[in-house]
Amino acid sequence: MTTPFKLLIFGDQTYHVHPHLRELVQSNEPILVEFLDRTYAALRTELFRLPPELREALPRFTSITDLALWGEQSEGVHLVALDMAVTCLYHLAAFISRFSHSYPLPEECHILGLCTGTLAASAVSCCTNVLELVPIAIETVVVAFRTGLLVSDVGSRIEAHDNSEPWSLLVPSSDAAQAVQDFCQGSALPLTSQPYISAYSPSCVTVTGPPSILSQLKDTKLFQGLNIRSIPVYAPYHARHLFSPDDIEEILRPVPAAAGAPRLPVISSITGDYITAPDIKSLLKVSLEQILLDKIDWNQILEKFTGSLTNVTQSTFTVVPFGTLADQTIYSAARQESLKGMQLPHHVRQSSVLETVNSGRKSKIAIVGMSGRFPNARDREAFWDLLYEGLDVHKEVPPLHWDARTHVDVSGKLKNTSATPFGCWLDDPAAFDARFFNMSPREAPQVDPAQRIALMTAYEAIEQAGLVPDATPSTRRDRVGVFYGVTSNDWMETNSAQNIDTYFIPGGNRAFIPGRINYFFKFSGPSYAVDTACSSSLAAIHVACNSLWRGDIDTAIAGGTNILTNPDFTAGLDRGHFLSRTGNCKTFDDEADGYCRGEGVGTVILKRLEDALAENDPIQGVILGAYTNHSAEADSITRPHVGAQRAIFRKILNESGVDPYTVSYVECHGTGTQAGDATEIQSVLDTFAPSTYPGRGDNQPLYLGSAKANIGHGEAASGVSSLAKVLLMLEKGFIPPHCGIKTKINHKFPANLEQRNGLFE
Repeated sequence: MTTPFKLLIFGDQTYHVHPHLRELVQSNEPILVEFLDRTYAALRTELFRLPPELREALPRFTSITDLALWGEQSEGVHLVALDMAVTCLYHLAAFISRFSHSYPLPEECHILGLCTGTLAASAVSCCTNVLELVPIAIETVVVAFRTGLLVSDVGSRIEAHDNSEPWSLLVPSSDAAQAVQDFCQGSALPLTSQPYISAYSPSCVTVTGPPSILSQLKDTKLFQGLNIRSIPVYAPYHARHLFSPDDIEEILRPVPAAAGAPRLPVISSITGDYITAPDIKSLLKVSLEQILLDKIDWNQILEKFTGSLTNVTQSTFTVVPFGTLADQTIYSAARQESLKGMQLPHHVRQSSVLETVNSGRKSKIAIVGMSGRFPNARDREAFWDLLYEGLDVHKEVPPLHWDARTHVDVSGKLKNTSATPFGCWLDDPAAFDARFFNMSPREAPQVDPAQRIALMTAYEAIEQAGLVPDATPSTRRDRVGVFYGVTSNDWMETNSAQNIDTYFIPGGNRAFIPGRINYFFKFSGPSYAVDTACSSSLAAIHVACNSLWRGDIDTAIAGGTNILTNPDFTAGLDRGHFLSRTGNCKTFDDEADGYCRGEGVGTVILKRLEDALAENDPIQGVILGAYTNHSAEADSITRPHVGAQRAIFRKILNESGVDPYTVSYVECHGTGTQAGDATEIQSVLDTFAPSTYPGRGDNQPLYLGSAKANIGHGEAASGVSSLAKVLLMLEKGFIPPHCGIKTKINHKFPANLEQRNGLFE
């Protein structure tokens, strides 16, 4: 079967590339990953060379994903420099993905670029393989960014605007050019503000000009009755009266000279002829002339290209579009020509979505086992029962933990006491089968209950997952890591410290919580005890996911512990105004007055999804992304910040390729504090149910909840407790009731919550 003759078309910036770029950014093709990462670094360097006033106008981005998908979150505001850079980035990334194994040959492939697409066309034409292309492609994206800065600056000098109104109209009339000329003559506008023709095609023309002038133009008699539509171009292009060759020289000045003439024939979008240039820099110069100075002429392109097809030796012809639907125009013109022996496709794709995009750049993480101890719940089923019934299980401190008579003073006058006796407690934190876990009667009492229960829940989760060490490729003992979040040493500081003995250190030090699990099961992978305060267990799970993504391990045992035996911490939290003195966390309630401390230990077993599927593991849920940040700009070190939370949501959604409107439930932190709840709800709604267009549909409710209203704030174990709740929800197919609202919804929450389709279940 002969190879068809191909025309590669790289489109302009009117094509919405973001959904397709979202797929490419998830790719794990090594050469594509390298291109994306190096382009991100090059653009960051270019950004920091800008004057501060320009740099501050551009959005912050911390990864190639942020950069690639910023346009989906810009809420109608367009930054032309990033528009051009992202469009060019997509063109080249899509080409690399499609042709990474077999680069096009000159005798079977020609290239056409339209406006911004001419840059990618130039880069592709000068190489023989994708390894050669990568450094040239990176420089080309930077050139696109500089070009966008120039046209944006020129546009803002002509008419101050917020880049939300388009600069171009598509006018279906052969008389439009004369009509535009008549309008300019009758309006006495300065040359820089006059509308002009920027592109010609067989059935219409593109009219470009300042948005306010285009609005006036549409209202004239000359244009009445015409089916005019705006096209998403947000700056002036193809305007010799606005740009000069000196502008082009300035854009290309930092580009190093490179040898090698274009190898693949490139068609001019101005004349339809084939472009000749001695090297890549000269070809980029021609590209910028087509973008900035000259008008696109589809009539010339179609006439000369279809005429050239008569000289092609191949019997079939196909168009490969990148970021454009112009392949339809080419096919239509080709069918009207008498092309002897040339076969055209009967069914033509309607988009540039590539069939060759690989699986995720970061594997999905499967949760294959879960166990825990929770307040009033000795196992996962008991935990589900209390969630299902909407129970609030707070009560006064049991004597097993500390004596309320000496450590609680409701007046707050006695030194080193708390004014609240409340907490959410495990039923029997002392229960432990020492003989089963090979501990001597002397050692067991010195071992922190958090360490003992972590070992028990790890055993149960491993058993539930069907994990047998060394039985499968992913369960080799040296490829299993253990990661636990823990933020206090209550037992060591308060209990075993009263009778220090041989096992005081290994029994009480936090590092031995994961270490004990590794030691018992003889796992020799990494062992991490993570302390990030109340996010400790989720931070530990994040570290575990990173270890899986990096390939350091194949199985992770992760979770968090929080066993309360030291009354001093409760006193300190109460004196710091963290705790409620009236009971449990009143999450989302108008009378929320602080959180209620809660105990808990939870363990999950994690594997890369492909490994879990290959080994027929019982998958309970899948983690698409994980990230941790810090609310550095908050009012105090202990308060959250809306911007930081919003940023982490968007980063996770972007990198995971998830549309926020497809998320139907958010398990909130929900501590039941006035500052924390209001901040969290604002960031959640801004991300998942914004008040701006398009918003969530009537059939897209967003349910919100928090396990803290049931079992208190588990602190270091709160994250894994919430994860356990969500896994049980997925298993049962039910959203349990939220019991935190005792009076009415917090008045600090947005008044339009119902209109935004946010619901507290």
